[in-house]
Amino acid sequence: MTSDTTQDGESAPFEVVRRRAMRTGPPPYQGASALRQTPAVVLDVLVHLLAGVIVGTAAAGSLGFGPGLVVGYVVVSFVHRVLLRRWWGATIGGALFGLRWIDTGTGRKPTLGWLAAAWFIRSLATVLTVLPGF
Repeated sequence: MTSDTTQDGESAPFEVVRRRAMRTGPPPYQGASALRQTPAVVLDVLVHLLAGVIVGTAAAGSLGFGPGLVVGYVVVSFVHRVLLRRWWGATIGGALFGLRWIDTGTGRKPTLGWLAAAWFIRSLATVLTVLPGF
């Protein structure tokens, strides 16, 4: 039997708790295998291309075909990589292959702000890599 007070009557600086109560925070991180990640990424790229072409073709009337495709791809990419990851915790490919994005610090889905910032940085890096002269 334990007591919350010391012999002097002061509170103890700690409590004895059950082992289960000590298990707070996220589960240990276990990364997904390449056998699950590869088909999910391929499917996500195909979804981006197909949906980007559909949205871009619809927008081509007012913007022109080339800019319409770019705008369509960017819109689809943002919705797919940011909004669906926030809502489901995964992209379409990830959801079909049982992959989820989690914040390793909390064990929960990433925040909308973090996802949007990551999408913007990755998109900017892709543009700078693809464009010549940068």
